[in-house]
Order: sequence, then structure tokens, then C-alpha cells
Amino acid sequence: MTLKLSRAEVQAKYAPIPDPNWTPEVEAEFFARLSKATYRQAVNPDDEKAMLIREFATDILDAKRLNANYISTMAAVLGQFADADTEDTECLIARRNKQLGTPDTIRTIQAQMLSAGLLVKETRSQGHFFVGEVFVYRPRAVYRHRVATSAYLEKLYRVCEGESSTCPVPANIPPEDVPY
Repeated sequence: MTLKLSRAEVQAKYAPIPDPNWTPEVEAEFFARLSKATYRQAVNPDDEKAMLIREFATDILDAKRLNANYISTMAAVLGQFADADTEDTECLIARRNKQLGTPDTIRTIQAQMLSAGLLVKETRSQGHFFVGEVFVYRPRAVYRHRVATSAYLEKLYRVCEGESSTCPVPANIPPEDVPY
């Protein structure tokens, strides 16, 4: 025979036990002490990482003005790129993502990374029947296990035998990148 409890009995039996020391005043003080930190502020890089980000931005992206907001936003964006690389997925860089930075800074970084070839602009569905362009980062695939065509093997053989002026190509470079 199963004992059936009423709703009030279940609530009384399984309800959490309140802490008598946790008063509304203590709760208000606790939440007042919490900082208003966002993800972007949490990933503020130290001096060495900021120097590397500055070097990357000036050399690869041709950035001219690098303020602290730009460096912080770039650190957050590169952190998302690193997560996408480790998980082998793609990541979207949205302009209105408050966790990355201000929309103006993200727009600048998107334009710089698009011209450098790190981001791709694609048209995708964004929900509620809205279709628009988004900026996508995809990790580059590693060419470890590919099927070689006979023309590619012939070119590689010619290079190894010295019949070509170019040097032998490592196996991890795709055939379309080989300058033949």
C-alpha cells in the first residue's frame, strides 16, 4: 500500500531548510559587495599577454590605435577562437555580445579579421524568420588523412626525383597550396 502525501505535506517534508543567519539585510549586503564584472573584464590580460596581442594586432590585422578596451576585447575574441580550436567547432562573433566588448570595438575587430582572412562572412538564419550576415571563425582542418589523387602523387614523385625546381612538400600541406 502506497502512502499518498498532500501537496502541503510534500512541501513541508522536502523544502530546503532556511539558514537562520541569512536575513534580508545580510543578503542585500552580500549582493551589494559583488562586483559588476563582465566576462571581458574577467579576461583582462596581463602585461605580457597584452604585448603579444598588440604585436598580433599590428602585424596581422594592421591595427593602428590599440587602447585598453581594444586589447581587452581582442583577448576575449581570441579566447573564443581558442575554445573553438580545442572543441573543433566554429564560433560566431556577434557585434552585440556584451561579454566581448562594446559594439564599436567588435565591429572594428570584425572588419580587421575579415580582411586578414581569419573570419568569414556568411548569411544565416538568426531566428524569428530573420536572415542576416554573421561573422564566423572556423578552425583550419588538419590534413592528416586524405586520399591522394594520381596527379598529386605524380607531382610529388617528380619533386622528390629532382625534376622540379621546388623542394619536396610536407604531407600536411594540402595540394591546392602547393605552388605548381
